Amino acid sequence: MTDWRQYRELDWKRIYAAMRKPAFVFDGRNCLDHSALYALGFHVYAIGIEPKSHFERN
Repeated sequence: MTDWRQYRELDWKRIYAAMRKPAFVFDGRNCLDHSALYALGFHVYAIGIEPKSHFERN
């Protein structure tokens, strides 16, 4: 992913609704709002940041 403005302004709610679940976002530039994406239901993974996942951890 790139840090282009177009990606930050996508309709993530609509994208999530259209995706097969579980839905994942991989943010290689750490430019997205991870908390907001997680709240929508995404499992969010980014380089150098603790993942935000709805899966249970052992």
